[in-house]
Amino acid sequence: MTKSENGNNQAMSRRTFLQFGGVAAMTALLPGSGLLSGCSADQVTGALDNMGVKSGLDATFRGTREFTDSWGRTRTIPTVDKLERVYFTSALAQIFVFTLAPQLLGGTGMQFTAEELRYLPAGTENLIYMGTLSGGGEIDREMLLKQDVQLIIDCSGTTLSAADVSTAEKLESQTNIPALCIDGSFDNIRTAYKLLGEILGAEERASEIATYLERVYNDVTAATADIPDSEKVRLYYAEGPLGLQTEPDRGLHALTFDVAGANNVSAVEETQGIGMTNVSLEAVLAWDPEVIIAWDDVIRGGADEIIRTDEKWSHISAVKNGRVYTMPNAPFAWCDRPPGVNRFLGIQWIANMLYPDRYNVDMVEEVKNFYSLLYWVDITDDDARELLGNSYPPYGKQ
Repeated sequence: MTKSENGNNQAMSRRTFLQFGGVAAMTALLPGSGLLSGCSADQVTGALDNMGVKSGLDATFRGTREFTDSWGRTRTIPTVDKLERVYFTSALAQIFVFTLAPQLLGGTGMQFTAEELRYLPAGTENLIYMGTLSGGGEIDREMLLKQDVQLIIDCSGTTLSAADVSTAEKLESQTNIPALCIDGSFDNIRTAYKLLGEILGAEERASEIATYLERVYNDVTAATADIPDSEKVRLYYAEGPLGLQTEPDRGLHALTFDVAGANNVSAVEETQGIGMTNVSLEAVLAWDPEVIIAWDDVIRGGADEIIRTDEKWSHISAVKNGRVYTMPNAPFAWCDRPPGVNRFLGIQWIANMLYPDRYNVDMVEEVKNFYSLLYWVDITDDDARELLGNSYPPYGKQ
């Protein structure tokens, strides 16, 4: 033995020694070791459970660990150092994972336009499209297996439901890939990111994002909470190519407007799944909204320009007063679809636009901060103004 080897040998730390001794002790408990000879595998497992070392053995020898999700379901998932490819049940879940660990995306449930890719990290265009379960869609199960996806994440936009869990478990049973369900609702954002940070090995970043989003949510709700219903700005959300599809007040796809203090005038029933309840122009005329938020006609194929220029819409207060605003969409819609973490920028945009005296922030700076922290991309003031479009500067602050 050389002097160097001897020195290294003598330098074995107490912690290393204890770890070595611990493994040796656990090995002695295994079948065939003599110490527990005659015991079944279940008895050995029980003994290890009682000693609190089974999970340690899993992590050490198998590269797996036990994890409990928001629904209280425990699944065996890869340890952080073994986790390389994650997929998702929806675009909503994809964005959550993307904000923490884009290198772990095993594919994409979204097909991006060139305009959207401008605001995403290089390499996003190379992700393989494998589908989504949102809106009655399908995921390519064979491709999941071909790409060696190790873990599936399901995130909700509101409190998790039994239907959410059932969907995840069906996919789990079809692929034998563990699926975790995470409650991604507005007021659960810190817990959601805590869990995701632990799953993906991004605890520090998850805490930073959660702190930021929690502050945004608290600031917006504090600014708008005491507005009397009679003084809330009446808003219509114009979806679809003609602007004649919408969402009911407090529906999944309209929560951004509710949190930001708007009075959503749409008195309709919610269409389950994708939403987008059909309405007539006569109904919109009767509701006479003060503000209209519309899909854009470039990325979403919406009706923003039709609403502004078509004579049939001209008698509505929002149109007469020039308060038809195009919802920004790149790289993800600010208000919904998916109704995920991207909505935290939407609530700022809506609150500042409707109540600039109550929620007085510089939206150019807010957009830049959000894109830098959550989307991994630094944008210029001009980029932010382009995204804000005709809603910048906000109405009432010309």
